This record gives sequence, structure tokens and C-alpha cells, in this order.
Amino acid sequence: MPANLPPDYFEEEKKLRQAKTIDEKIIAIEKMLAIIPHHKGTDKLIGSLRAKIAKLKEEKERRPQAQKKADTLYNVKKDGAGQVLCIGFPNSGKSSLVSVLSGEPLEVGGYPYTTRSLQQRMMRYEDILIQLVDTPAIGEENTHMWFGNMVRKADVILIVLSLSDALDIEYELVMEDVKKHLAGLEDEHGSIVVVINKLDLTGYAKYLEEFESRFGSSIQFIPVSVMNDVNILQLKELIFKALKVVRVYSKMPGKKADLETPFVLKKGSTLIECAGRIHKDFTENLKYAKLWRKGKYDGMMVSRDFVLEDKDIIQLHI
Repeated sequence: MPANLPPDYFEEEKKLRQAKTIDEKIIAIEKMLAIIPHHKGTDKLIGSLRAKIAKLKEEKERRPQAQKKADTLYNVKKDGAGQVLCIGFPNSGKSSLVSVLSGEPLEVGGYPYTTRSLQQRMMRYEDILIQLVDTPAIGEENTHMWFGNMVRKADVILIVLSLSDALDIEYELVMEDVKKHLAGLEDEHGSIVVVINKLDLTGYAKYLEEFESRFGSSIQFIPVSVMNDVNILQLKELIFKALKVVRVYSKMPGKKADLETPFVLKKGSTLIECAGRIHKDFTENLKYAKLWRKGKYDGMMVSRDFVLEDKDIIQLHI
């Protein structure tokens, strides 16, 4: 019986041949397995692909310590309310921007490729922490070790560009690289935010106007100046909105709501999904719930599939 494989399968097969790391190979094979039709003609192929994944995972476990050390340098585990990956060309000001947003200094130099590995910092936005990941500049020789994996798993990609006469070109080059790793995933993936740094270079103002005229209606972008502290607070708010999350606070009967430690959920999450985050048993044992929403609801009873919004307060009864 013929396999009759769809074109998407061969696209992923091509990516598998081009993959350089074990994680990239595993991701490519998993996508192939998701695409491949399941019938007698594909049974052997499916078995073979699953065996390859098992072999790759075994190989990953056996890798020498040097490779494991490389993983810690080029693969950052998610933390906080979301992961924001900061990418850009040399001297775009990524590290300075991450330092200012987080309040935690990073190594900053006036020469290209100061950042040699992935570095994480936490940015406070009101009552939550958001993870920022600074990266080696695009074009660095070790870019292939982290770029694809980190781009795919980040919740938000922050493209940092320096205001210059090459602004349009640099944006298009970065997007070309990003899209290679987000093909077919744009609808599911988090937002892309473009930050145009060095707004203080007023001699290049016309290039910012040209960029806005050309791309402003199709992308989220914000001009900033790290040096002069221009639009930094506005950028924090834009990052939070790009994460597409909501904060939900819990309230015990007869007590004030806990407004210091919110539960962070994806936008569109329901009451029962939040209940499961608070305690796994609540999904089955929940009898009813009350909700407070500023200016709208005051202790109203809500159903399990009620969609929550940012800063809702809930009281669960089990």
C-alpha cells in the first residue's frame, strides 16, 4: 500500500537533513510524525521515525559533559510569566536594553559580539516577573547552536534594531531568519515586537519615518532610547500585552483578596482552567465560584467555562 505522503512531510524531512543539533532533529521528526497519515502503508515509516527519536534521546543522555555545558549556555529554561527572546545585529543595544528593563546590569561593550552566550534577566511588570533572554548578535559563529530552538519556544521575540540608514534592510534580514523557524506556526506563536533603539541619534530621524511608513501598519514596533530613558516604561507595557496573558487573584471566603501573587494564565483561559492551576483536585471538586471584576462584577457567581480577564478576582468553593 503506498504511503501517499503530503508535501508538508517532505518540507520537514528537508529540515531534518539540515538540522545541526539533537533537539532540532527531534523537533523535525515529531513534526513529520504529526503530518504523516496513519494507515498500513505508513506503519513501517512511523515505527522507523519513532525509533530515531528514541535513539536521539539516548544519544542526548550520553553526550559528553562539554555538550551538556553548551546546553546551559545556549538553551534557557522558561521562567516567570513568559519568555522574551531579544535578538539583533551587533551593537544594536540589546544588552543595554535588557539591563535597563531588568535593572540588572549585563556586560556591555562598544564593540561587536560582546555577548557570547545566552543570558537571562527578570523584568518586573507591576506584580509579575517576565524573563528576558539576551543573545549573541546575529552573525556570531555560534548562532546556530541556539537560534532555531530559542525562537520556536519563546513567547515573545523582541527584535532590537539600531536607528540607522540600514534600518529597513536589517529588519528584513532578521525577519527572514526568524520566519525560517516559525514556518506554519505564526498563528500559534507569540508576538513579535520590533524595538528601534538609539532614538537619540536624531540625524537618522528620516529613516525612522520611512520605516514607520513602510512597516508601521503591519507590525508592533516602538522607538526607544536606552541612553536617554525614552519609552522604556511604554516598552514594558507593550511586552506584557504581547505575552497575551491575564493575571487572576484568589480570594478566601471572608478574607481580602491576595493581590500580591497572581496566577498567570494565557488570555482566553476559563475559570476551571484557573482552578486546576490553583490545585489539581479543584477541577473535579469545584461546586461554584464567585468573581469580582472592577467596575463590572461584585461577587457574581460564574460558570466553569467563564472566560477570565486581566486582574479578575475569584473565590472558589469546593
